[in-house]
Amino acid sequence: MRLDLLNPKTPENSGTAAGPAGVPAGVGPAAAPPALPRRGLRPVTCVLVGLLALALLGQGQRYRLDPRFRSPSSTLLSYWGALGEGDSQQVLECYAEVRDDLPLPGDLWFLPPTDELWLDGFHSLPVTRGRVLVTYEVHYRPTGSGEERMFRTGNELVRVRGEWRIAKPLGEASMPEWKPVPGPVDT
Repeated sequence: MRLDLLNPKTPENSGTAAGPAGVPAGVGPAAAPPALPRRGLRPVTCVLVGLLALALLGQGQRYRLDPRFRSPSSTLLSYWGALGEGDSQQVLECYAEVRDDLPLPGDLWFLPPTDELWLDGFHSLPVTRGRVLVTYEVHYRPTGSGEERMFRTGNELVRVRGEWRIAKPLGEASMPEWKPVPGPVDT
């Protein structure tokens, strides 16, 4: 549908004559005004820009590494210490990501009540940059017994923002042979 046929309008006269098309003669590069001389940066401007840059350096929050996670061995010591104390929050902090198979407080069910628990014999195998496999020995002394017991286990650890976290266990821990701890006999 042509709308111009429905309401025809006559062109209005604006009162100014249309100029010739193109660039008129005498206008162009030859007729351009002379360029202003360029001034260099003033020393005051340089000093102000430098002070502004220095003021912006160091802005933001500083990131501090948690000493519990500075190395794979310190992460594993924190992990086993938290398991022994039943501190589920600290156990979760030792992991790189939250998963369904994470241990819960009391997951040292296969160990008898212990007086001491410590780790020893760390062996690391770097896999890639920021990823390492660690095998180690878990030593413990059952309550009421002077006997030291031990088993070997391992974990894969990853570096997350400079801190080492547990990615996953290396299979099942080699469980110690169960030896009941002699205790007092009630009569």
